[in-house]
This record gives sequence, C-alpha cells and structure tokens, in this order.
Amino acid sequence: MNKLLLSLVILLSISSYSQEVNHQNHTHYGPENPDYCANNIVRDRVFEEHPELAVQDSIDRANFEIEYRQYLQEYDPNARSTYVIPVVVHICHLGGVDNISDEQVYDAIEKLNADFSATNSDVGNTVSPFDAIVSDADIEFRLATKDPNGICHPGITRTYTENTVHDGDNDLVADVYNEHGNWPQNRYMNVFVCQDPAGAAGYTNNPANWYSATGMGGSIYMRHDYMGTIGTGSNTARHTLSHEVGHWLNLSHCWGSNNNPGQSGACSEDDYVDDTPRTIGWTICDIDGNTCSNDDTDGYWTSDVIDNVQNIMEYSYCSTMFTQGQAARMHTALNSSTAQRNNLWTASNLAATGTDGPGDLCEAKFSSNTRAICVGQSVEFTDESYHNVVGRSWSFNGGSPATSTAIDPVVTYNTPGVYAVTLDVTDGTANQSTTVNEYIVVLSDPGEIVPYSEGFEDLSAVPDNLNWMIFDESENGSWELTTALGASGSPSCAVLANYGVNDGSIDELISAPIDLSNVDGSDPIIFNFEYAYRKVDASDDEWLQFYISKDCGETWVLRKNLHGDGLSEVTASTSYVPVGSGDWYSVDVTNIGSDYYVSNFRFKFVFENDGGNNLYIDNINLYPASMTGIIEQDKVKSLTVYPNPTNGTTYLKLNAKSDQEYAIRLLSALGQEVSTIHQGNLAEGVNKIELSTDHLAKGIYIIEVKSEGQLQTVKLIKK
Repeated sequence: MNKLLLSLVILLSISSYSQEVNHQNHTHYGPENPDYCANNIVRDRVFEEHPELAVQDSIDRANFEIEYRQYLQEYDPNARSTYVIPVVVHICHLGGVDNISDEQVYDAIEKLNADFSATNSDVGNTVSPFDAIVSDADIEFRLATKDPNGICHPGITRTYTENTVHDGDNDLVADVYNEHGNWPQNRYMNVFVCQDPAGAAGYTNNPANWYSATGMGGSIYMRHDYMGTIGTGSNTARHTLSHEVGHWLNLSHCWGSNNNPGQSGACSEDDYVDDTPRTIGWTICDIDGNTCSNDDTDGYWTSDVIDNVQNIMEYSYCSTMFTQGQAARMHTALNSSTAQRNNLWTASNLAATGTDGPGDLCEAKFSSNTRAICVGQSVEFTDESYHNVVGRSWSFNGGSPATSTAIDPVVTYNTPGVYAVTLDVTDGTANQSTTVNEYIVVLSDPGEIVPYSEGFEDLSAVPDNLNWMIFDESENGSWELTTALGASGSPSCAVLANYGVNDGSIDELISAPIDLSNVDGSDPIIFNFEYAYRKVDASDDEWLQFYISKDCGETWVLRKNLHGDGLSEVTASTSYVPVGSGDWYSVDVTNIGSDYYVSNFRFKFVFENDGGNNLYIDNINLYPASMTGIIEQDKVKSLTVYPNPTNGTTYLKLNAKSDQEYAIRLLSALGQEVSTIHQGNLAEGVNKIELSTDHLAKGIYIIEVKSEGQLQTVKLIKK
C-alpha cells in the first residue's frame, strides 16, 4: 500500500472514530440477558479525559489493518507457526461459589484450547458451507508456572475482595495488584474472574497503545459462571472465554465493530475478515440465516451464501468455529508491537513464565472439604500440588486409612483429637513434602452434657480446637478470647475485633458438640446468650446470625437473625469496649426443635461486617426447660463460681457479712453430700475460695451455701 493510501486510511480511521469506537472494548451478555449496550466503559473514560489517545488509537487501528493485509500475502494456513500464550487467572471472590475451583479453571483453559485447535466437541456441527474454512488457529494457552519474579506459581491467584462487580474502574485490578503484585500483559494474558464484569458475561480490550503494555489494564474480565463447563460453569457458556480471547487478539464481531447485533445498518459494516460473510449479527441460532446481500466485493462470498451464525465471534450461543481469515488476523496481532503481544510467545518469555514445558515441581499442597468433624465422620482431601506431579504419598495421623496414594483420598477418623496430615509428591525426579500439624480436629460424639454454659473463664484461647472453632473468611483476624471484661462482671468473653472493617466478610464462632440425645422430646430447649455491640455510623447494617446443626456441622439451619438497628441502634465513633451491664443485650432462642435432640448438636454465631464496631459474646446457656429451677440458682449475685464448667481448679466468690458463720458443701446432682468446702466464719466482703475438682467424675454438682437460715446454691459442671 502506498503512502498516499496509508494517509487516507489513517484520516478515514480518525474521522470514523465515533462510529467505530466500539471496536476496542467489548461487553458480552449471556443469552438470558441480551442487553448489548453497556460497553466501552474503561476506554471511553480514558478518551474523554485524554482525547489525544483516541487519535492515537485510530492510528494504531489503521496501521494494524495494513499489517494484516501484508500478513495475508505471506500467510499459509497449512504451514504456519504455533504460538504458546502464558495465562494467569485471577479469581476475585467473596468466598462463595464465585471462588471457583482450580478444576473449573483447568476446564475453562481446556475448552479454550479446544476452540483454538478446532478440536472442540461441537465442531462437527458446523454447517457445510463453512467446513472448508474451519480453522485450527495454532494458538495454545498454558497456565503460567512462574510468577513475574520467576518463582514457581500455579498460574491462579485468589483475592478476597468486595470489588467483585467490575464496572470498568480499577478497584478489582488494584486489589489483585496489592495482594499478588503486577502481572505484565506483555508477558501474560490476564483473566480476571469475578461476580459481575460490567453486568456482562465477559469483556476485554483489543490490543491498543492507550493502556500500558506492562500493566494489567488490557485484561480479560469474565463472570465466574461463564468459565468452563464444570462447577458454576455450563455447557451453554463454554465458548464465552474463546470469544473474549478473540477480541483480545483483535477480532471484531462478525457484524462489525460494535456490540449491537441485529441492526440493519450493520450490512455496511465489516469485521475486516474476508472469509466471514457480512451480517447484521445473531442472538439466536438460525444456521440458515442470510441477513445481508453478500456479493463478491471482497473476493470471497456471493449473494446466496448464508451467514456464519456458528462463528465464535457471534452472539448466537451455538458457536463451533473460527475461520482461516480470523486465525490470520489473530496471528497478525501476535506479531504486532501494539500492546506488545509479540513478546508473549517468544522463547525468552515462555522460559520466564514457565510455559515452555510442564513446569517444575515446586510445592506439595493440599486442601480438604472440612477440618473439623465428629468421631466416625470422614474428610475428603485433594492434592493441589504443582507442577507435573506423577506420584504422591499421604500420611494421615489418626485416620483410616493411615496412608494413601490417591489424588483425592477419603479418610475416616474414629478417635477424638487433633491430627497432622502429610503429603509427599514427586515428578519422577524431584520430590516435595509438606506437613500441616493440627490440621484435622476430631470432636467427641456424644458431646458435652447439658446443662451447657459458657462464660469463657476457663479457656486459655479462642479458638482452642476443643471447645471453639472459628471461620475467618477474609483471614484478617477473627474471634478471640479477652480476659479484660465480660458480661455480669465476669472477667472473660469472646470478642470480634470488627471496628472499621467493611469488606462484607464473614466470621464464625463455632461450638463443639453438645449431647441432647437424652433430652425428652417434649422438653423445650432453652438457649440464651448476651452480646455487646455498637455501630460506628447509624447507617451500618451488620448481621449477627445464629445457626444450629444436627449432624456435627455438616449442615446448618438459621434460627436467629439480628441486623442493623435490630442489633443495636447505639453508635460509638471509636473502637468500642463495653463498660457496664447496661451495654449488654440478652437474646433468647426458642425454636430449637426436638429433631435436633442429637448427640452431636452444634451451634455457631455468624457475623457479617459493614464498617461497624466490635462485637462481644458471653454467658451462653443451653438446657432443657425441666432444669430451669436448678439454673435459676446460678443467678444469685452474692455467689459466683468460675471457671464453670471446669476440668480442674475452680473458684467460689462469695460476698460475706461480718461475724456470720457459713457452711459450704459440694453436693451431687441428687443432693447427696460429696464434701465440705468450708465451715466457719468468713471475712466481711468478697471472699475467694479455691476448690479442686481433680478427684471428681464428670457430671453436674451443686455448691450449697447456708448462713443464718439462708440458702444459696450454684450448679457446677465438671468436664
């Protein structure tokens, strides 16, 4: 092409910018939501602030068309290079189904490679007019095995973030950057997976120089349920990632450079690929459709040829193919300096990203479906080691089987305790090993006897893998024990340091099993607890929920819901600490049905933050209504016992009067005397009496105090 023609092309491109602007940023919606208007979010914002970039972008696009035509002159679809593209997938999630599994990512990459090699399962459905031009694009996508610093990596990052709705701002990218660093797009094809990419199934940018080739601005953004066909993915959505990668490699939609199929004016538009017939675009699968009068202007099609409805760059959702011309256009993009796509597949970059081979074995890693079970239950383990693992050996302390070579072994634990897990892996030459101590917690079944009470005085820590476990979704600090304060003047309680936390994350405080199997089905269960909480701002809407389980925590049901003003209407602008009894709220749970009277009953508190303040929980009680008379005795303010329950030494705190004789006895649950604790006078004021329970069997006892005709009793539980 001569210089005059080149100048004309550039000028035409600049003048037609407003018509062709959609060529750069594509937003694609699922078939159930065919709204194709929310596009060009990032690019339009940038161009509005920097009009000079729009001009440069038009020049870049014009130059690319020249490069493409020149490439076609040398292009031989039967003798062309194969390109390998390093990929990293960034999963941005809130801890739910959007945190898709590694297996779903692998499946998405597998389907992507099938589409680009024309080995996809539905390629045989391609209608006959296009059989001859179905293209094996000779482009392969591989998950990186090294990070930008050359350190071994699985090619998948996970970032817990509230920015899972990506409307074109940089918050989502910034969150990944802050946690995992920068992954330059001239070295990796970045795929961000989130809940909602601009209300679409996915979107991306064509190669361009208005964003930095060494940043992550030109990435692909995918909705999690349009990644692959397993997990949250589906067979319907299996070509969506391929569609976005097509744009990332400078393909337009078959109807031209916009996101709006079905417009009659599209017949005068073009995708600049000779072997795709002109079309107005499709949102349904009409494989016999013919929307434009295709003549031989481009030297390929005649007027009686149907549209290429099954093209992956259509919206028809019955895609099967790329064409030879599209493959050539993508190869042009990979050989162009625009956005430095030409660096991706170089030998030096493949070596740097670890995609020139299967990757080095560098970490033994595993996960499990749960970490806390009851006696007799099983745990499903998964080997997540990388890379190129050909053999493995598991060791399960306390488990059955005790060893395994399976990828995903299932192990049963029959003895209470806390157990380590070890995994050794090999690639045939090198070996890696990891041991995680205290990985599996096996709880007793039957659990603790009723009446159950927890004042946190006899605990050394929360969690302790015996009485309490926690779930910390954002892994930024969770429930813990404080010995500085408690309800009703007690010295301890559980606290969640929530001041100023606003990422919407979940924190759970989970009990050990409690044995309700001996409670009569007609005897109602009484459950109550106290909590202290303040908002930071009146608009804070935080949630405290109470769940119960009848299968040791495998499944849970909601029984109490407190949020917003129902949690507290009071605000505190600084980090909140309760200072008196008036700061504490009492809660009764009255809907624990008899079907939950099992030997491994469990309960948990679930808190969801929203920028509020600290939360404290104390004085948890669970008992049958028939024990109310005994329990009420515990509320005598002049006599307290702690820790209670106890498994060692406990203390009696008694507010005594002067010159008064006290008889203090320990009785069995049936009222029989076990021992005399004290007989005689006590000093005026608060007396603290030590009581050893080492010699006592587990069970319920009564501490009786008699003085000048008055009687007080307090229940004592020996664990």
